[in-house]
Amino acid sequence: MTLQQLKYVVAVNRYRNYARAAEACSVTQPTLSAMLMKLETELDVRIFERTRKSVVPTAAGEKIIKLAEKTLVDADRIHGVIDEERGVVAGELKLSIGPTIAPYIMPDFISAYTHEYPDVQLMVKDMKVSSLINALLDGSIDAGIGLSGHTRKGIKEIPLYVEPIEVYTVKRNDVRNDFLWVMKEALSLRENTYVNYVGDARVHHSYEATSVEQLVRMVDLVGGSTVIPHMHLRYLSEAQRRNVVEIDAAQKSYRTISLYLKNVSGKQLLIDSMLAVLRKIIPASLVVG
Repeated sequence: MTLQQLKYVVAVNRYRNYARAAEACSVTQPTLSAMLMKLETELDVRIFERTRKSVVPTAAGEKIIKLAEKTLVDADRIHGVIDEERGVVAGELKLSIGPTIAPYIMPDFISAYTHEYPDVQLMVKDMKVSSLINALLDGSIDAGIGLSGHTRKGIKEIPLYVEPIEVYTVKRNDVRNDFLWVMKEALSLRENTYVNYVGDARVHHSYEATSVEQLVRMVDLVGGSTVIPHMHLRYLSEAQRRNVVEIDAAQKSYRTISLYLKNVSGKQLLIDSMLAVLRKIIPASLVVG
């Protein structure tokens, strides 16, 4: 039994497809299949039931997969412990971030981090906060960035920044109109005070967009109002910025963005380096602490 075989087991379980698993592991499908068959022969057990349409773990396979995931995480930590003993910031850092946060901080973060720490293999993936927390718990990522308030047992939450939510409308003198374009995943709209300001009785039409750009475009073309993160303002044209409405402090809403961590032995230097760079690239007026 080898670590490489365990990586193949985990990959097949993740993708439930041999071709995609082989591609992710940078090997040919026949190589991956042969190595898994060799492992099953050695253990004298079937790990996966394979048909033309599906790949499903057996009952024994489920237990083997969990142990394989833990073994790979522990093996990765060994290298991290050695690097920490030497004071070297190197190794693999797996980070996930909410898709409605990534556009505003990831380009600057990746540019700054890879320049400052060229020996770190940085892997970043967009992931909703619920999936992000689960990935932290099972050890498939080292850190996650998402909306605050989603911590669970075994997870540490560090607030990164607090961002105002801006109101964008084509009718500056009357934001109480019949069109409220919604992106609840991004801005926790149901808890947003602007919804109360608009009033549910006035919201006769809604459109749940998948990006802030879509929200802004809908307002520009159809009319109505929406809410956007403060950091999106830099992507607006000069004309569009005139459509951002001033809201009194009592009705202003905010979203808090946090860094989520699990206690990962051997990766503290990587985590510290990531946190330091994040605090450099996030606007100082928004940073917490």
